[in-house]
Amino acid sequence: MLRARQGVLFTAAVLLLRTSASAQGSSEAIHLHIPVAALDLTVEKLPQWFQATEQALMDALAPGDKAVWDRIMDPSCVVTTEEGRVVTKQQFLDELRPLPDGLAGGIAVKELTVQELPGFALVRYLADEWESVFGQRLSVQYRVTNAYRREGPTWKMVASHLSVVTRDPPAQGVSKAGWPGLVGQYRLLPNGWTFTVELRDGELYAGRDPQKLRPLVPLTPDAFVVSGSLGEWVFVVESGRATRILNLRKHAVLTWTRVDATR
Repeated sequence: MLRARQGVLFTAAVLLLRTSASAQGSSEAIHLHIPVAALDLTVEKLPQWFQATEQALMDALAPGDKAVWDRIMDPSCVVTTEEGRVVTKQQFLDELRPLPDGLAGGIAVKELTVQELPGFALVRYLADEWESVFGQRLSVQYRVTNAYRREGPTWKMVASHLSVVTRDPPAQGVSKAGWPGLVGQYRLLPNGWTFTVELRDGELYAGRDPQKLRPLVPLTPDAFVVSGSLGEWVFVVESGRATRILNLRKHAVLTWTRVDATR
């Protein structure tokens, strides 16, 4: 979605921010705070160690605490960001800075699982984030997978990857006056799929299967998200009637051309 990319705190996590529990005053700010060095690394205690470790890493983002990350990351660690950037440990640490004025937020490490294999472990969890960007509140969730290798009595992170959990954006209150001009059939020319747009009880529905159309969530009067899917659909309107749709799919564009008869 069209979300603000700050890039000022932690490129890999894209504002996976954390402030103190008192600042939020709710259950989402309650986390484990167990000294890593004090934890028992037996199989039974391993999930607890990783829960505390991952939360400590998230807690270190807002103040830009490089020491916490430096201690956990292996020198060879590589981070793959949501945007597809691949950064080394040194690049990551160089970009980690305190949260600037006007930004606040928090993240809870949830649903953590540990898959231990000989000599290494895969840690997966849901990063449940809230952000305040100059007073505007955002809520985003990520699925994170971190790979660790065993190093004596402890573990070192060797790779990290995250992806955003997709969900519908909130519908915006926009003018519907031009929506009848969006109704019709559009095709990937010359002989590709057909995309149908219908107006039902004042709301737009669309999809490739006319029997299974889904709601269009409005962002502007002529830009939408198909409920439950990635990408934006931007109608190009000429003289009150859409002539084509630009479908932004993961930063690439598909053009759907109107093919129904002119009315």
